[in-house]
Amino acid sequence: MLTKRHLALIRAALLFFDEEMSPHGPAVARPYFEVPLDRDLAPEEAEQLRQLLQTCELKYACGDSSGTHLLSPELTASVEKARNVALAHSGRLVTVLLDREF
Repeated sequence: MLTKRHLALIRAALLFFDEEMSPHGPAVARPYFEVPLDRDLAPEEAEQLRQLLQTCELKYACGDSSGTHLLSPELTASVEKARNVALAHSGRLVTVLLDREF
């Protein structure tokens, strides 16, 4: 499950990537991708993702067992609350990133 601490770590890793690897070109980053990209990563893509993650809000919900439909329309900031709803409905915990810009 994704937490606020995980988001902070992802943001820090993206900042490192943007500042330390991007200036050296795509060949430096290529070995770090588990699955090769279909095209080289443009330097501004890491910055765009970092900015997007700065403005997103982390919420949780209860989804069906496949994770494709919400069983409850309520989003919550509480992992425990969403987990309890999921357990009560034989569902699963769903992590939602909301863009605060919209």
